[in-house]
Amino acid sequence: MYEVVSAMSRRAEEILSELTQELRAKLDEINAQEDLMQRDPAQQQELQAALQQWVELYRSLPKPTLISLWEKLHEAPSTE
Repeated sequence: MYEVVSAMSRRAEEILSELTQELRAKLDEINAQEDLMQRDPAQQQELQAALQQWVELYRSLPKPTLISLWEKLHEAPSTE
């Protein structure tokens, strides 16, 4: 039982790391666009809307622990 919980914990940490990297990459991309669009208010509003959409999507994701649990419950049974 401890091994399963430990493995799920490690997987949850991996998932969190992947999500964090993905979010940082998206924010870097948006920051680069923002620097280019400083002069146009309409484009700034579009950029802010895109950022808000990304943040909402990120917030709506299940917690990494729940994703790890789902993966464990739905993995193929081992033949040990």
